[in-house]
Amino acid sequence: MKIKNILISGLGVLALTACNDYLDVDTPSKYSIEDVFSSQKDANEALNGVYASVLAGDCFGQAYTYSLVLNSDVDYVSNSTESKQTNTPKRYDCDASSGTVNKVWKATYAGIENANNFIFNLENGSIYDEHNKDVMQMLGEAKVLRAMLYYELMCYWGDVPFTLAPTSATEDFAPAIESRDVIAKALVEDLAEAAPYMKYAEDNAQGVERASKEACWALIARISLQAAGYSLRHTAGDATSYGYMAEPDDVLKTYFLNQARTYADSVITSGKHALKKNYQDVFYDECNMTVSTGDDVIFELPFAIEASGYIGYRQGPTFQSNGGETNYTWGECGGNQYVESFYRYSFAKGDARKYVGEGFWYYDYQGTPVLRASYGLHNLKWSKIWNTTSAYTNITTGNTGINYPYLRYADVLLMYAEADLKLTGEVNPEALAALKEVRERAFRDANEDPFVDPANAEEFLKKILDERKWEFAGENMRWKDLVRNNLLSETLYWTFMRNYGVAEDAGVGISWGDLIEEHDGVEYFDDRLLPNYLTYIYVQNPAKSKIDLSYYQNTILPCLYVLNPEAANADLKTTDASGAQIHSAVQIRNNPQWWFDDMGLDFKAIKKPNDESVDKITWTESAEFFTKWYDEDGGYPQTAVRYSLYGYIRGGVDAGDYGSIYIIENGVPKKIEAGVVPESFPVVRYLLPIPREALRRGGYTNYYGY
Repeated sequence: MKIKNILISGLGVLALTACNDYLDVDTPSKYSIEDVFSSQKDANEALNGVYASVLAGDCFGQAYTYSLVLNSDVDYVSNSTESKQTNTPKRYDCDASSGTVNKVWKATYAGIENANNFIFNLENGSIYDEHNKDVMQMLGEAKVLRAMLYYELMCYWGDVPFTLAPTSATEDFAPAIESRDVIAKALVEDLAEAAPYMKYAEDNAQGVERASKEACWALIARISLQAAGYSLRHTAGDATSYGYMAEPDDVLKTYFLNQARTYADSVITSGKHALKKNYQDVFYDECNMTVSTGDDVIFELPFAIEASGYIGYRQGPTFQSNGGETNYTWGECGGNQYVESFYRYSFAKGDARKYVGEGFWYYDYQGTPVLRASYGLHNLKWSKIWNTTSAYTNITTGNTGINYPYLRYADVLLMYAEADLKLTGEVNPEALAALKEVRERAFRDANEDPFVDPANAEEFLKKILDERKWEFAGENMRWKDLVRNNLLSETLYWTFMRNYGVAEDAGVGISWGDLIEEHDGVEYFDDRLLPNYLTYIYVQNPAKSKIDLSYYQNTILPCLYVLNPEAANADLKTTDASGAQIHSAVQIRNNPQWWFDDMGLDFKAIKKPNDESVDKITWTESAEFFTKWYDEDGGYPQTAVRYSLYGYIRGGVDAGDYGSIYIIENGVPKKIEAGVVPESFPVVRYLLPIPREALRRGGYTNYYGY
């Protein structure tokens, strides 16, 4: 179960509780530093202040889990603005005046300062004792939290101001910017020193809601693997250039890869975690405030209902409100963190992970499902409406209290495989077994897994990255994986062209179809595979439906069952009475009455939606356009198609030039020749600018053309 109470000191009092069971305490200001760090109980309360920093809205409460989840071929939020913006990191378009960037920068460094203060005062407090397991566990937790924050800074900003000492001890309010290579090595060494003194999650009263020994190991692997890969680097003395992609030198690269493999292996061989639960149940349990130790989750951030965390509000279906209220007791859901619309085509038939990215509908305030014909689909991993514990009311909005899995065992297995491959250049049995362990869970309920062993190292790396692509949607992993392997620019190009080509084809039948289909291996432009409409069934009572809706965790709300969501070989999970026959999208679309007959249902008796006399399902004949993203009047793909990746690749922004496509090279838009794939792709300026406020106070310099 979730932590009942965490008492927060240092930033004020904040209860992180699943049941709003707040504690009344004296304000922290009544206690001196010496008093706090002479008592394990008080020191633990001070540690909760560090956790509170990490859970803040401008940190992991919302920023790193939503605002800064950059667009890719997995996570994707459309944007229709045809001019430069200052505050849109998702589409690689912001500058040093960005309010979001400034807030996240300040919140992250506030968390680091709190961690530095805690570590310094604990190590100099009267209770400090290397033989005291509880004290050393607290020290290790603070170091893990600090390293998490620095890791995110390096991913988003590259070289950043770095210090492991509090300003109270150094009076240095503007620490110097340090190379990301130096920072990563220092963090790895610091965590490696802390790990032996830490407890396993199973030996901790709070389980995986606290950083543990295996969480420390997993974080070392994550920091090391990212540090061993490519990142955007600036040209010395040139603040105008967008920079270049490069790896660290060979010695440092080998060091980091060794650390990644060693510490991922430490987690694996410890035997403390496994992939026992089915994939969706990992996240479904989080939505129901169930905390499990010993399974996939290694460390999850412990949010609290009505106090912190927007997980399950941004993800899952939108639930609209009317005057701040809904007709059901889950309350409003934003539902505006999407997966890219064509992401679902990449999955093999039978992959259980596919269904977390197939949210085709949302809800009005009455709880009526409405088809989502959009540029993205709802990410169904988490949602407040999966909760069955009556945790919410009809006026609840954010601060869902749903935990966020920052470190998972599936990630560790795939990090091990990637590090081993890059170290040895070979497909070794242990690395292949690690990948297959992740894949086995995904296909546990399928008839077969179409996986074919890789023929060489290059093919194996692609399989590892594909597995990560399918495994971690919505967990802010994909663009980091692409950066590390210098694939971000190419991937964004194809993401843009896929949307642009399909929109153009839906409008006038002219497209980049052959190139896109060859690259993706999907025949998007075959009428049998990508209809311009969705045909669906309105399911009034999911609990009684003969359709298998096991992937949909709410059995109270009505839902829509889409009959033709994708390719003809889609795994629709429809069966006859014996449970044996699976119907194809083409069969159902071309002959719905036959499908109803085969399901033992009377097609003629099916009533319209919302007819209370129909207990099970109702049929809706629909011509809802799903991929009609073409502006018939203007003669070009819609603005959301052209400008959602504005900072890297976009359609023309001047009247008369809307039909052109430009890729941004070192700040200069360069026109792409129709039907010709560029021989090379310029870098993506994914790194964020240091905010103006920090520039003024710290004397820092912004590179990368900012």
